[in-house]
Order: sequence, then C-alpha cells, then structure tokens
Amino acid sequence: MTEQLTYFGIDLGTTYSAISYIDETGRPTVIRDLIAESDTMPSVVYFESADNVVVGANARNMARVDPEHVVERVKRQMGRERQWEFFGETHTPESISALILRRLTEYAQEYTQREVRQVVITVPAYFGMLERDATRNAGVLAGLDVLGIVPEPVAAALQYDLMDGAAERTVLVYDLGGGTFDTTVIRVGADAVEVICTDGDQELGGADWDDRLAQHLLQEFVAAAAPAEEPAEDAQFMQDLYLTAEQVKRQLSQATSRTVPLRFAGASAMITITRQTFEEITRDLLDNTIAITDRTLDKLRDKLGGDPRQLVDEVLLVGGSTKMPAVTARLAEAYGWRPQLHDPDLAVAKGAARYALSRAVWQAADPAAESAPTAEERAERVNELANLTGLSAESIAAVSHKRITTVLPKAFGVKLVDTNKPGWEEDTEAASYVEHLVHADDPLPSGPHPLVAGTVVDNQQELRIEVYEQAGTVESAELFANKAVDRGAGTITGLPPLPQGSPIDISMTVDDNGLLTVHAVEPTSGKDLTIAVRVSVLPEEEIPQLRAKVSAISVRS
Repeated sequence: MTEQLTYFGIDLGTTYSAISYIDETGRPTVIRDLIAESDTMPSVVYFESADNVVVGANARNMARVDPEHVVERVKRQMGRERQWEFFGETHTPESISALILRRLTEYAQEYTQREVRQVVITVPAYFGMLERDATRNAGVLAGLDVLGIVPEPVAAALQYDLMDGAAERTVLVYDLGGGTFDTTVIRVGADAVEVICTDGDQELGGADWDDRLAQHLLQEFVAAAAPAEEPAEDAQFMQDLYLTAEQVKRQLSQATSRTVPLRFAGASAMITITRQTFEEITRDLLDNTIAITDRTLDKLRDKLGGDPRQLVDEVLLVGGSTKMPAVTARLAEAYGWRPQLHDPDLAVAKGAARYALSRAVWQAADPAAESAPTAEERAERVNELANLTGLSAESIAAVSHKRITTVLPKAFGVKLVDTNKPGWEEDTEAASYVEHLVHADDPLPSGPHPLVAGTVVDNQQELRIEVYEQAGTVESAELFANKAVDRGAGTITGLPPLPQGSPIDISMTVDDNGLLTVHAVEPTSGKDLTIAVRVSVLPEEEIPQLRAKVSAISVRS
C-alpha cells in the first residue's frame, strides 16, 4: 500500500453514497464499488447479527423482506436522538452512518491501495449545526480524519468548474437528491466562492417519487389482476415493486412510457405507465420544490435587492432526480431559466474531493489561528502537499486558488423572559422567548454579535444562560419554534444586589467549524460566563467507546 497522502470526498447520501479521490493527474475520480459494479452504493444497512452487517445493494434487497433488521434513509435522522436496537445492541444515526462510511472507505482503500483517512463529507446546505456535527461524528466513529463538512451545492459548484475565470457570477443550485432537497445561491468571484442563502426540506427527495410510483403501480395491478391475496402484505412482492418503481422512474426520464409485468399469487398483469401520468401523480412533490425555490429567491432579494430571478446568472441541477424532464420544464415555466445538467449523480462526490484538497491548503499551520493564511503561506503549503501527495503544485493550486465561505443554516439565540407580559411572575416559561443573535444565512465565521439583556427581578442572585437553535424553516422568537442546545447552558452566581432590568452584556460567535461561543458578563461586578459548545447530539466523552464498537463490527457488501 502506497504511503502517499491522498484526499477523499464522500457524498453521504440518503439513498445512495459515493466516494472519490484526487488521482495522480489532479482530477477527482469516483471509485466504483466493484462488487455492485456501480459508481454509487445504496445507503442501506442490514444487520445479520450483532457483529455482522451488510451495506449496499444486498442490504437494500432485504429492506422489505426483513425490515426489522434494516435501516435506510438514515440521513433524515441525523441530528436527532433516534435509536435502533438489533440483537441487543443499541445504534444511533451516527453509528449507522459510520457503517456506511466504513464500507465506502474499505472498498476505496482496496481499489486505490492507499489509506483512506483524510476526508471531506458532504451535507445538504440547509442542515443545521446538529445535523452537521452528527455527520462529522459519523466520520470519526468510522475512524476517519474529517477535514471538513461541505454543503453539497458548494461541492457541486466546484465540480462544475464554476471557479474558472474572474467574472463574478451568481449561481442557484437546485439539488434534488434521493432523500433531501435544497436550493442554494452561490456567488463566484475572482478570489472567493460565497454562499449567499439556502433553504430546503429534509423530508423531500427522489425516494418520495419512487414511493408515489410504487403505490400507483400497486393500485393499477390490484385493479387489473384482482389477486386472491393482498400483495401489499407480501414483503417480497413489495420489495420487488419498489425496486421496479425506481427503475421505471429512471426509464421515464428517457422514454415517454413503460410497460411493467407484475405477478403475484397466480395473478398477472401488464401495467403501462406514461411519463404524463407519472408527472401528474407527483406534481405536488415538484410544487414543494418550487415553493422552497421561491423562499430562497425571497432571501436573495432581501440580501441583494432587485428581481431575484434576474440576479441569477446560472442554474445548476444536482442529484439524480433532476434528470426527470419535469424538473427542467417546471423551472423554465416558473422562472424562465435554462438549467445546466451535468453529471448530477457524481458531481457532489467529485467536488468534495476537490474541497478536501483545497481545505488542506487553506488550513492554517496553527489550528488556533484566527485569520486565513497569506498567499505566501498558501504557496508554501501547496509545495508541501505536492511532496506529500505526489501531485503537481500546479494542479493543487488550481483547485485551491479561491477561498470558500459558507453560511449559518439556522439561527441561534438565548432564552429571555418578557417581563412586560401579564402574569410572567407566575409562569416565566410562558413569558419566555428566544432572542436570536446570529441568523440563518449569516456568513461563517459570524460574530461577535452583542446583546444587552436585563435582570428579571430585583436583587437577582444568579443568571441562567440557555442557548437555542432555530427549529423550523422560518426564524421565530416563540420558544416552541426553537430547540435547546444540549450542553449549551450555564449559570453566573453571586451577583451583587441590583434592581430589575440591570444590564447583562451578552455576545455570541460561531466559527466556520460550528463551534458556538457565548459570553455573558454583569458589568458592575465583572462576574462572567463563557459557554463554548460544539452543537452536538452525541456527547464527546462517548465517542471513543462508540468508535470501538463500530470498528468491532464486520462490514461487507
């Protein structure tokens, strides 16, 4: 196995995942799963026993045959306190995702004969800090050195070679993946790539089109063949039906109709499905993507002014489901755009590998450094990486010559009490709200953002600071529309006697890796509190044990 340093990019998808690396010529190359003979691998895990799992196509084939031991679409659970139990062992979204990452990296290592360690993993652009850190932790549990978490649209933009040339362009990326959807506006300049705004839906993706088509085929089959038994109750039939639906969806992107033979319990029928019918039964799903695109354009207008449709210079389609002709037609109808479709299945994985190499250049020699490296420092780093990787300095410089800036996906704030609300003394919780200090689409790093709050009662002896993250798609001060950040709280004690409303100075900062810092001080006494928290579901102290647990499991295709 070669000792040369190699950088890998991983598209950890809801339904399919892929891994790529920067090859000897400096180009991103997707590594095929030779067992499945495919560039992508189904993101499905099947537990055969407590210490043996199957990942990929064979696991997907068991999804409805033995559903009690299969986990699919785990990406939709990232950042949540969800658990599964198999053979007496408990698993989390992070540990399940780590098993998918292990299989990807193991076959990549077999193919390249290089150690897979330095990686970047992609996430939907609208993923909050909880979801992003859960993804990072999945990589750590898989034994990887996660250089960064990059939004999928940014990775796709890198692969589409948008960074060539000095002309500034504003690009909208329409990303319809297997299980998630988002739209992101990116500004590409001579020296930087900047995410302006983003929006999305964690519960909307191509798999929903598959589900809708499978149910339609089932209804048509029952009506045409009248089987003596109920096919929906037969796991094997339904598994075959869902696989057929996925294939037919892809075929209808090229053909205007397909005829599907279905058989069950001695009954059979030939079911014809046209592209028009498919588009009709899924129209509401496409409508949802347009509504999200509208929200993104509203954000763009608020930031830049003017007609947002005219502000967009290019539209990129990302994700396999954007191959459906209805997507391009609907975007043209709604906005007059002519989107570009190029390598939608693999662009994210390839761009992630480019980002990994770029990240290695832009990382300062001193991890604690607050400023970006100078041009001279970057040039020195390029030459160093050329020696370590065997790549030419020119190819490394070509990938890393622009700085990439992302945005905060969700707002963060602190919990306050409205003392002007009637009855607040009897029920402070009902009078509580969240004052956001950093907002969705703020560029990262962000802050410090100051806030002057006040003590709630006379002679208040202690002050409790609690951090909250926006929970919904729209920022709201209502407590129920936000979620408390675990371990994002602290208390200042021993305050001097002060009247109600005495000032408390609070500030909040978020770095580009998601580390959130809150500082609060009572100015007359100088008593203060600093909360530095990585927004995470998984406690830091549990990671070593979980990593050992994941590494002890045998993983195969």
